[in-house]
Amino acid sequence: MVDSRELGVMLTKHKAGKTKIVDVNKVGLGVFHTTGESWLNSIVVDFIESTKKSVAVDPFAGSGEMLKLVKLKLGMRTYGYDIQGKFGWTVNDSMLSIPISLDSICITNPPFLAKYSAKRKALWPLVGHYFDTFGVLDLYELALERCLESFEEVVAILPETFLHSKYSKKRCKKIIILENNPFEDTTFPVCVTCWGRDVESNPTIYKNEKRVMKFLDMINMKKRSKSSHRIRFNDPRGNIGMRAVDGVIPEVRVGFLPAGQFSYPTNCVKQSSRLMTYINVPRLETQGDIELFCQKANEILNHYRTQTDDVILSGFKGNNNTGVRRRRLDYNLARKICENVLDAHF
Repeated sequence: MVDSRELGVMLTKHKAGKTKIVDVNKVGLGVFHTTGESWLNSIVVDFIESTKKSVAVDPFAGSGEMLKLVKLKLGMRTYGYDIQGKFGWTVNDSMLSIPISLDSICITNPPFLAKYSAKRKALWPLVGHYFDTFGVLDLYELALERCLESFEEVVAILPETFLHSKYSKKRCKKIIILENNPFEDTTFPVCVTCWGRDVESNPTIYKNEKRVMKFLDMINMKKRSKSSHRIRFNDPRGNIGMRAVDGVIPEVRVGFLPAGQFSYPTNCVKQSSRLMTYINVPRLETQGDIELFCQKANEILNHYRTQTDDVILSGFKGNNNTGVRRRRLDYNLARKICENVLDAHF
């Protein structure tokens, strides 16, 4: 069926046919201006200075805020490209190609837009050709690929989900999760990534300016054992409730609890549920078993969170009321936690 919605008419409730209007220029072209300075912290400054490059180029320059900041703070000469001519830069579609500049460092905030969002927000006529031609799942993947083709070193602001994505980490040196929002018009969770010339795939992860761990150490923590237990997620008749996302209130955290203590309506559980759900663990035969299971699962979860300063969980929709990034538990890690509890206690 051909989608007859006009450009930027986002479908919010499919069955009810409810829609809202999306800012086509802002969302479709990725025009979210980087007005804050939080992205240029000491970790990023050290990386930029280590490259010995004196010229910064932004292939997605927009209003040029990132270039203005490195010129002010680091005394760098700057140059930019943009797909729109109104900003005064050289006009260029940097999704397709970027002039090679090995004597410059790329410093950029490329467009973010997932393939499913482009369709849901009726932006396909504007950007669909990028997805169809290059087979990417998000526009930032294509933008980053172009930057890495044309520059030896790159500093790029990316969605924090990049940390847990399958996108290659080759050449990535540092991933810095930012809890202080660098944008004026969105609270979307982001990180700053620093890329070099070598092909190592084990960047160092930071939260703000604190070193947390190496990327491969986190990946190894997430690996599941060869255990195989009957565990069914998204089962409305499940005996375990799982809150898979932190709330805005700091006390409301990801966790496991007996189904009878979980207030989430069972009729809201779907196969696509990812934030609140019920899990069926048949081996738990008594209420005491269920309570012990939840206790041990939460202990493992909180150990992971403490040991990794939370970065083992994905960022989720901005910060809580105290400015701490909200986190989401993916089902693969949740299954590993459940299997570890069953192996050790049942």
